Amino acid sequence: MRRRNGIPIDIPSARKRTPKVNMQKPVEYNKYKTFATMFKKENDQRIWATVPIAHPDFKSLKREGFKIIEVWDKREVSA
Repeated sequence: MRRRNGIPIDIPSARKRTPKVNMQKPVEYNKYKTFATMFKKENDQRIWATVPIAHPDFKSLKREGFKIIEVWDKREVSA
């Protein structure tokens, strides 16, 4: 923005161009839709975990003693 006699003048051709950044979402971004919030108490500490139901870690967390507190859909929460 230039100034002429103390008055700011906006000249579009004089503006600095910001470079465009092309970003791609990770491949796994939309892979999982349904998530579970899980809970476990260990050594008087609460451990919370949020994991996709279709992910292999979900079954391993259940085997470790985590209890399912809530099952929710990502599409409903982000809206």
